[in-house]
Amino acid sequence: MKSVKPAELERQTRLDPAVRLFLLTGPDEATMAAVAGHLIALAGKDAERLDLTGSLLSHDPSLLAVEAASMSLFSPARVIRLELAGSGDDSLAAIEALFAADTAINPVIATGASVTVRSKLVKLVEGSAHGLAAICYQPDRRALVGIAMAAAQEQGLRLGNAEAQLLVDLVSGDQALMRREIEKIALYLDAAADRQRQVSAADIAALGAATHEEDVSECINVALGGKVGDLPEMLAKAAAVGVAEIRILRALAIRATQLARLRADVDAGAHPATVVAAKSSGVFWKEQGAVTAQLHIWDSLRVARLMSRLLDCERALKASGTAGGVLFRKLMTDIAYQAARAR
Repeated sequence: MKSVKPAELERQTRLDPAVRLFLLTGPDEATMAAVAGHLIALAGKDAERLDLTGSLLSHDPSLLAVEAASMSLFSPARVIRLELAGSGDDSLAAIEALFAADTAINPVIATGASVTVRSKLVKLVEGSAHGLAAICYQPDRRALVGIAMAAAQEQGLRLGNAEAQLLVDLVSGDQALMRREIEKIALYLDAAADRQRQVSAADIAALGAATHEEDVSECINVALGGKVGDLPEMLAKAAAVGVAEIRILRALAIRATQLARLRADVDAGAHPATVVAAKSSGVFWKEQGAVTAQLHIWDSLRVARLMSRLLDCERALKASGTAGGVLFRKLMTDIAYQAARAR
């Protein structure tokens, strides 16, 4: 079919039976998760959900088509949730089989933050009559403020523009965290649809809007920025507050995907600062300086190698009997040294 904007999928009130697979990708995982949740909900509250991974499909490419054609024994409907890793190439054969199958009655909702718009998988989905793709980019600050105000209204809260900006900045533009904070504020103020409450800056400050995202962002920027001397302290700090290693890896993968996309414009002749400042860049304003510096360091070849190593390390962390933690720290150190040499 084609690619559509995530908002178009969020406005859907039913699942199109002609669409066998919805592919959600891009650097904004919060939007991806929200759209995926909406599409799954459209299958019905009693629908059976089956979770699959790209790794599983790589070992059995026929599995996806078989499951998409199978009726549920206990529920009136069924929906398949597919989590893709890396470029999504390990799921290509399975999705090709899904599109070629005679019948498919169960929709597949696939997500993969590291799948790029130029990937084979996106091209496959766009070229099929049974697929639909949506690329999720980070909204700019103005759009995030609007999202915050709308989400607050749904919870029975009146959130002014200034307070919405404060909340957006406190969560560093993380939509998922922002929504959780709004839910927390609603509980704090005992708000509901029939009990409207005004949110003040003091209310937001009282609840703290605490986030580990700053620790994750700091680790990413230290490593990709080549700040070798600061890396041990940053990793220790992240571990002390409970940030999981795999979370840092996935955040690095999202940033690497973002750098790869922006680097294509730089390679075409645009200046890194101009590329990052563009509304279409998807870079949150607080991160623009760091991302601009990283674009000067990381060329397309280095980014490609980085993405491959991140994927290998994530697999090691998930596997049993491996020195995952040691491999993670070695990779972070290697990234920092590579960036320092390229500066």
